[in-house]
Amino acid sequence: MRLDERYPVAISMLFNLIAIVIKYMIFSSTFSRAVYSEIFHSIGDTSNSLTLFIGTQVYRTKPSPRYPFGVGKVLYISSLFSSIILAGSIFYMIIAENIRIYSIPEQLAMNSSGFWIYMSVPILFDIATMFIAIRMIRSKQGRPIVLGPLILEDLMGLSGNLMAAASLALSNRILDIYISSIIAFIILAGSIHIGYRSIEALIGHSAPKEVVARIIKIALSTPGVVDVNDAKTMIIDPDRYLAIIQIEVREDMTVKEVEEIKEDIITSIKKNLPEIRYLILDIVKPREPEKSYVSLLREIKEI
Repeated sequence: MRLDERYPVAISMLFNLIAIVIKYMIFSSTFSRAVYSEIFHSIGDTSNSLTLFIGTQVYRTKPSPRYPFGVGKVLYISSLFSSIILAGSIFYMIIAENIRIYSIPEQLAMNSSGFWIYMSVPILFDIATMFIAIRMIRSKQGRPIVLGPLILEDLMGLSGNLMAAASLALSNRILDIYISSIIAFIILAGSIHIGYRSIEALIGHSAPKEVVARIIKIALSTPGVVDVNDAKTMIIDPDRYLAIIQIEVREDMTVKEVEEIKEDIITSIKKNLPEIRYLILDIVKPREPEKSYVSLLREIKEI
């Protein structure tokens, strides 16, 4: 993974830490529930950025005899724990407290006029880091596998900060509680999304269907290959996959010709699909049924 990809992630962590301090100062003066929710939002974003930063470090760790495929999945483990902790804290610290305050009329008074302007700082932070990440992806200096989640994090943060600023400007406690609850569900949705992706990776989901289809097409385009019987892929760590491919070759081919085909396929896949880190080719003679690759491509579309 390129060193450049750590830059926007590190900037995001710094901005989120500053945002937590700013939001806490606003909350201590206004007791705005929306801002309170945004404090948790920034804590969650900091945790997500930290997870991504760890991922950029772990990604470059070389495999060892103890961990032959590397330790990249530690990124998903930390991400899963982060999402679980954040999701659990939302209902306990935000939703439950909102219900309690709503039920006590004397706690519904609110005076936050003028404080909304301070929320412009976290808003600008989100816009800045999102702009940097998008620009790096477009310039090929960074890959979506790392910067994509960072952009999603900034979009969710931007929406939450805008709602919190609006709540402060309107200075209405009832509306503030409703906005706080909406922000809480935004955080919850993000936590569920991150958790789901982490579980998928830990189970070992396949490479994107475009990548699998490309592997099959590369194999079929190699002279001497009759069919592709199977194509199994599994994520090893972010943007790196293991692929096990079974291909059929003509029955009249010599051992030397088979070895040449094998070398051609491996070279072509490594050149065109660098994300395939490990490749195993199983070469067999023609067998029934014919054109297995047709049903295989049909199955891949459902991934």
